[in-house]
Amino acid sequence: MSREERRQYERMMRNMERGPAVPPAARARAERIAARRARRQQQQASSPGALTRGYVVRSVVVAFVAGLIAFSLQWPNMPWALYLGLIVGAAILGLLIGFRLLQRRVSPPAS
Repeated sequence: MSREERRQYERMMRNMERGPAVPPAARARAERIAARRARRQQQQASSPGALTRGYVVRSVVVAFVAGLIAFSLQWPNMPWALYLGLIVGAAILGLLIGFRLLQRRVSPPAS
């Protein structure tokens, strides 16, 4: 849009009604919600040992893959392969969650 077209558009829109303004209570509520959301994100980012949803999902996926690998290595021995896959998956999941809880315990408190 050229400068002249922009000026013409501004002249044309000068007396147009703007949309309804947000009521003060709604604006205050939106600000409180935004502040609460920012505070929560800062808390989650600052605590090193937090069990976030992303960490739990990644841990479950890693444990599943490790169990699947153990299962596939023992495939011809069917009942033993299933047991070994479940044991390895549970052990890896326990180790990952345990390490995260240990990180939470060892890390200094956030100030």
